Amino acid sequence: MAGKAQSPTVTMATALQNLRMTARCCSCRGFVSKSSSKPIARRRLFSTTSAQYKLDPKFKKLDDEAPDPRLFDEEVDEMLENAGHKYTTLAPPYGFDETSRKKLKTTFLNYGDPEPFDEADREDDEDDITTLGHMELEQVREQRHYARLAAWEMPMLSKLAKPFEPPTADTPLRFRYTTYMGEQHPAEKKVVLEFCPEDMPGLTDIQINKLRKLVGPRLNPETDIVKMSCEMYPSQAQNKRYLGDLVESLLAEAKTGDTFEDIPLDTRHHVFKQKPTFPVEWRLTDKRKEQLEAYRQNLVARDAQREIEGQLMDGIQIIQKALAKPAVPREALPEMVKAGGKRHTIYTMSTKIAPFEHTSIEAIPSIAKLCRDTYRTQKTKPIEYRLTQLRKLYWALDDNADAIVEACKSDLGKPAFETSIAEVDWLKNDIMFVCENLKKWMKDETAPDMPLMNTLFNPRIRKEPLGTVLVIGAFNFPVQLSLGPLIGAIAAGCTGVLKPSESAPAAAMVMKKMVEESLDRSAYAVVNGAIPETTALLNEKWDKIFYTGSATVGTIIAKKAAETLTPVCLELGGRNPAIISKNADPALAARRMLWGKTMNAGQICVGQNYMMVEKEILPAFIEQLKIAMKEFYPQGPKASPDFARIVNNRQFHRIKKMLDNTGGKILIGGDVDEAENYISPTVVLVEDKNDSMLVDESFGPLMPILAVNSLDEAVETANAVHSTPLGFYPFGTKEETDRLLGLVTSGGATVNDAFFHGSMPTLAFGGVGDSGQGAYRGKSSFDCFTHRRSIVTTPNWMEKLLAVRYPPYTPAKLAQFRKTSAKKPNFNREGKEIKGLGYWAAMLFSLGGEGAKSVLTRWAVLAFLTYGSKNLWQAKFGNGLPSYLR
Repeated sequence: MAGKAQSPTVTMATALQNLRMTARCCSCRGFVSKSSSKPIARRRLFSTTSAQYKLDPKFKKLDDEAPDPRLFDEEVDEMLENAGHKYTTLAPPYGFDETSRKKLKTTFLNYGDPEPFDEADREDDEDDITTLGHMELEQVREQRHYARLAAWEMPMLSKLAKPFEPPTADTPLRFRYTTYMGEQHPAEKKVVLEFCPEDMPGLTDIQINKLRKLVGPRLNPETDIVKMSCEMYPSQAQNKRYLGDLVESLLAEAKTGDTFEDIPLDTRHHVFKQKPTFPVEWRLTDKRKEQLEAYRQNLVARDAQREIEGQLMDGIQIIQKALAKPAVPREALPEMVKAGGKRHTIYTMSTKIAPFEHTSIEAIPSIAKLCRDTYRTQKTKPIEYRLTQLRKLYWALDDNADAIVEACKSDLGKPAFETSIAEVDWLKNDIMFVCENLKKWMKDETAPDMPLMNTLFNPRIRKEPLGTVLVIGAFNFPVQLSLGPLIGAIAAGCTGVLKPSESAPAAAMVMKKMVEESLDRSAYAVVNGAIPETTALLNEKWDKIFYTGSATVGTIIAKKAAETLTPVCLELGGRNPAIISKNADPALAARRMLWGKTMNAGQICVGQNYMMVEKEILPAFIEQLKIAMKEFYPQGPKASPDFARIVNNRQFHRIKKMLDNTGGKILIGGDVDEAENYISPTVVLVEDKNDSMLVDESFGPLMPILAVNSLDEAVETANAVHSTPLGFYPFGTKEETDRLLGLVTSGGATVNDAFFHGSMPTLAFGGVGDSGQGAYRGKSSFDCFTHRRSIVTTPNWMEKLLAVRYPPYTPAKLAQFRKTSAKKPNFNREGKEIKGLGYWAAMLFSLGGEGAKSVLTRWAVLAFLTYGSKNLWQAKFGNGLPSYLR
């Protein structure tokens, strides 16, 4: 706004500029602070007093109406006087008065220094105002300056104010300035210019597009606004003039020369923000309103029914009752004395577990949909997310260890030792193993066994999560068999729903609490219930179903999954045989077999279902079983805290029925107690492979023994009872066990022990045939929920080499293709290998070894023998080697 025009707008702008210039200075321009050698503020460019202010003729009328300046000055002078007196009495002494000054003793460190406070002329001798006083004065001066501006200039400017008028089509340029309320700032001179290319007058569509390309990254392609700024000049007017000239240059360039129509608009500088759209299915239609109202009415009716049944509780009343009760101190158990006489007092904490509650069937579809929607957001794929979820689950296990022990005790009567090692510690170690190796597992793998030609396409295997999975757990190890597969799903980047077994209700509620409090609730959920809830879950679409349990239920799940071609991993059971040869150690076999059937009261799917013992060793084996039983349970299994109970009454009657229907002879045990669901470890000598103890899986502490005449008879019986069991346990010499492993098929096997392969957390575990399909644990858990995606990249420069695949097809193209891809057989029509020159050359080079490791080992041995032979010859015969050996 340069020039000397006398319009009201220009006059107002000039006054505003004077106001901004005045706000930078202080009224006391000549005052020098005692705390600084520089002036407090810069001199004003003009005075604001009424006597010195030179009014423009335009302001003469406004000046006559202004208030009396003398009254204003008197008020400000009074403020200054009060501020000075306020801090005069607060001046601290210098630390010494005239009577307390002492002459310093001359030492090596202060030799030649002047005495303190002996300066003849001190700068602040006549200043009786402290630093705080000066600060208060400076603040008052600033207030006085702005008060004068408000009293004198603001009323005059307000009378010239006009209402805002929006810009018209004739003013397409928008300039933006920044003020800092009178304070100096480096960015004060900056001017920002904005305009829309379509608003520029006199441009055709082609010229507008050219203008967009000329401005480059200054264009926002979403809003079609060009934004540029300038701050290279010392004043705003200069920067504004520069921007105006720049726009004129751009417009001139857009109207002349090449139109750049063949060049696309470059928008790589801009990051397009995806605007969220409201999903159509979320719209509150009349039908949806009716569904929500019916759902609310159902909840109200269910709450009313709970209130009638006494299940609905008032939380406020419960809290008030709990607070009203006096605190009960914890009772200490009897003190235990360790070696050395040091005493340790053990305290027990009672962990309250919520009563089992079924998940609403109406809520199951929304739970599954939430997990599917979360997976589609890709939030579970980064390794940081997976590790965070696994680490949170680790600490949830650690924090709820006591609750898990108590829950397993309540559900199964399981000893705390077994719960600790097989549930809590097992899962914590599994999480640590996965976290340590997850980064390595997630890396892309180079595709193996690729011909040289195909390696140019960079073939690789990428590990991708399957999607949203359903995990259905079992009751015998309720926490391990539920959270173990879930750990693999989290590691693979899947979302999932966990359905614990309703036969272990306390453990199910503990797991629900752990998952909801520690994991991402939008990605992982727990659904509790029985057959109706499981059926509702199976009606949903899953990317994989993981089930642990009986073969009967596994068949139902497999049929349901087949309807939607959903892959499944089934960990079932089997009638697992143990074969003990006459060359086995009877004491060792008896201890290990007894341990396999007494842990968790024999409720282990991989445990041996029956034992076949050669007749020569049978008496010794039975005697050793009695000895081991007495050693494990001196007071009997029922009185021992280390022997669990059957999970429920239904399973108790099933096992008891097998025991009642057997035609064998009970050698050990046979005691039952329905009140406690107790069945003692029972050894039964059966005579027929069709006995009730062998036909069905006992899944309990039953140990039937079938005497056999030879190992061949044992193999024949094992294959007849169950050809694909989950586990197999041979005892004997290495030759015998190797032969038995080759004759009996099973999901896993342990030689000379009971299911030890099933107790290794990092070893793949799974069945075969009707004992299950798929495997998990360790890396296999990651692979179980991972899709191995094959990927190749075809380079552009190979187009000429790939022209052979394009029509029209010719004999020459076929010959060229076969030349690069066809392989000649190294065998004749009778199927015998042809040992040609290439075979013998490879044999010579590899020294008969197979594999890189074997070949390198053989060459290393050969080099060592050659070097040793040479040194031995030289030591015995000197350097008289023949010329061909030198």
